[in-house]
Amino acid sequence: MQFGLINVLATFQKRINNVLGEHLDEFVIAYLNNIIIYLENEGEHKEHIKWVLKRLQKEQILVAIKKYEFFTRKTDFIGFIIKLGKISMDLKKVKAIVS
Repeated sequence: MQFGLINVLATFQKRINNVLGEHLDEFVIAYLNNIIIYLENEGEHKEHIKWVLKRLQKEQILVAIKKYEFFTRKTDFIGFIIKLGKISMDLKKVKAIVS
């Protein structure tokens, strides 16, 4: 995104929503450059990862694969900790706000 662009975050979010919209909230969640691909079945999960990466590549949205986690049972996502079947607030974030 170029410097001086107004509403850059909203513009980028709209673009990501359009790119992944076909399956948004079905097996993929996106918040700006944070993307979670989820499903219980490992075989389908691999196909969903491929689909998301191909869509991003087709739209020329670059990703830094080193920053991504694959096949994890716990992850931090926009201030929350997501585990199998559970979502909780990141206590470090809460502590920072309270302090």
